[in-house]
Amino acid sequence: MGAVVRVLNKVLVKKFYERNVGLLFFVFFLMFGVVESNQLINYHRSLIYGILTSPVFLAGVMGVWLLYSGKYLQLVLSELAEPHNQFLKDYSRLTKRQQFWPMLLSIVMVDQPVLLYSIFIVGVGAFSQQYVAVFFILVFHSVKLMTCTWIVLSRINSLHERRATKLLPAIQWPWRRYFPFFYLGHFTNHLPLALLFTKIFSFFAIIGFMQITTDHYEIRTALMGLLFGLMAHSVFIFESRRLEETYLTFVRGLPISMIKRFLFLGLFYGVLLIPELVLLAINHIVWFDLLIITLFAVFYLVYQHTRLFRGSLTIDAHTTFTFGLFLISFMLVLFKLYWLEAIALSALGFYQYKRDYYNFEATA
Repeated sequence: MGAVVRVLNKVLVKKFYERNVGLLFFVFFLMFGVVESNQLINYHRSLIYGILTSPVFLAGVMGVWLLYSGKYLQLVLSELAEPHNQFLKDYSRLTKRQQFWPMLLSIVMVDQPVLLYSIFIVGVGAFSQQYVAVFFILVFHSVKLMTCTWIVLSRINSLHERRATKLLPAIQWPWRRYFPFFYLGHFTNHLPLALLFTKIFSFFAIIGFMQITTDHYEIRTALMGLLFGLMAHSVFIFESRRLEETYLTFVRGLPISMIKRFLFLGLFYGVLLIPELVLLAINHIVWFDLLIITLFAVFYLVYQHTRLFRGSLTIDAHTTFTFGLFLISFMLVLFKLYWLEAIALSALGFYQYKRDYYNFEATA
């Protein structure tokens, strides 16, 4: 059984942390690095008491925990579809009990950051006699872990049947899709769960940052939340490039100018970001600021897309670059230089696109 646990840790747990180390580090920094050391205990005590005493706050935190689990399920289900992981179909030869406990342990290992902080919440809740909130937290985590285990095992046990287990039905477009929307149709058809969780996370990030109270109109809070959402879209940037190299290589031979191709790419990412932009609009962002934010967000994603025409097409390198770009962008937003970054990203993106579009050869 120990060998089974080691294989699952290497194939699923280790890969999850490798792909999300940047995001986890940044969340850790926000939780423990932005508060002065002498205020850290009081800060977390207040945060935990808020979770325990406010049902709305507790529901929101549980929603974030669900998004974290959804991100893990997204990775696991995509990895199980990869040809090099088809050996896991032999896992279905084990008995149900032999399957369950190693898989549950691997999911607990992935859920460590959430579970460790939840232990502190439960401890404080028990000490302060907030038994109802403690009960709901314990039941929530128990049900979540069991459900995730069942979903993954169902997927593994279906591998030998040559069919995919989907948590959401594919969305087939009933009308003709024009070139810029091939990508979006691919996402709604093959990655509906990933798209749903990404949009939910993006909405939570924007709404959360816009709850920061200021004594004047402040656009940076909205941009900070949007940046988290943009970082979550990195998987779709990678999938777009992989789609191009797998099924859309014929497009390179079409008589379309480079500027038109670049604008088509910007149009696609603009459509992809419509939900976030609508959310900002209904939160009374000034129309001129909304225009700048739109250009910033679109060229932020386009720049990452064009960069994938250089070097090898690997998710690990893309994730590392995404995190670095996020940190730089976060600092520029703080200094109100996002408009300058939007100009720079559009220029660099077009330069990379024109230079590397016809020269790219996939090496991975």
